[in-house]
Amino acid sequence: MAGTSDSIALATKIHAMFGKRITADNYRELLRKQSVGEIAVYLKQQTNYSDLLHDVNESSVHRGQLENVLRRAIYEDYTRMLVYISPNNRKFYRFFLVRMEINEILSYLRFLNAGRETEYLFSLPSYFAEHADFDLYGLAKVRSFDELLRLLADTPYADILRNYDPAGGDARDSVQIDNAFEQYYYKYLNHAIENNFAGQDKDKLKRAVGVEIDLQNITQIIRLKRYFHASPDYIRSLLIPHTVRIKADALNKMVEAPDADAALAILADTGYAAFFTPGSFDYIEEGANRAVYAYNKKLLATSNSSAVAMLAYLNLKQLELQNVITIIESVRYGLHPADTEKLLVGVTA
Repeated sequence: MAGTSDSIALATKIHAMFGKRITADNYRELLRKQSVGEIAVYLKQQTNYSDLLHDVNESSVHRGQLENVLRRAIYEDYTRMLVYISPNNRKFYRFFLVRMEINEILSYLRFLNAGRETEYLFSLPSYFAEHADFDLYGLAKVRSFDELLRLLADTPYADILRNYDPAGGDARDSVQIDNAFEQYYYKYLNHAIENNFAGQDKDKLKRAVGVEIDLQNITQIIRLKRYFHASPDYIRSLLIPHTVRIKADALNKMVEAPDADAALAILADTGYAAFFTPGSFDYIEEGANRAVYAYNKKLLATSNSSAVAMLAYLNLKQLELQNVITIIESVRYGLHPADTEKLLVGVTA
């Protein structure tokens, strides 16, 4: 656990970083832009992304390039925060690197399943290569599932993957693989909390992670019912243990509900009711993201713990990046700004 002075210093730093976030006015200005280049110019000149975009040529930048540069922002923020933690106290804070490693493995698998594995190299985050527990550039050279297992042989990830072979193209396999990695991540995170914290910090961290798990489970249930018409037993097999603001009985009723709409109706009697009002969203992820934003913004505002503040900040930063990428995508597809704004999280807060 970080020393008290280090913890306070980092918590103060994190609050200052959050104060430089993209504002609702910034988002509305971005929504008025007509091209990826115009978005890049605005981000470079009017937001805290200026240093990151310093070498980007806005006259020639394309959507994928800009998105890849922006995704680096959360990693840069993480490394800035880590400076305040002594090397002996960093075990818990590795959770973010574990999440990045998992994201890269899943990203590669999506390319492999689509028969486009050679294209992974162009999305590879080179800035992360030296901190990953496996060879990212080696991952870009992998051409089969068996090669992937060999590359990851000395990591916990190989054990996860050995039970699944997505080569047949079964969508269920992809769902199961994603879920297995989510299960591993949250088990890792809860274990790190148990072994590195006590008292109020431990309670706040476990509750924050529990809220994430609640929302993962809610999203999983609705998505599987709506798009896969999955059976209750199959859905139940994919749920992550540990509920916080939704009772196990309510979660079970959602699983047993005849369809997605009936499952959503059960949320009316839970702590998440305000975020899942029928008709207030087009995709279940919208409600979940609003809940993540509200919970973590309050958590950050009320905590002086460096670990709690970092966890909350990284969740909020991820939503900010998602907002910007949504705007970039809306330009590509010609979506009306008013429709895009409905998809953004925290703009009216």
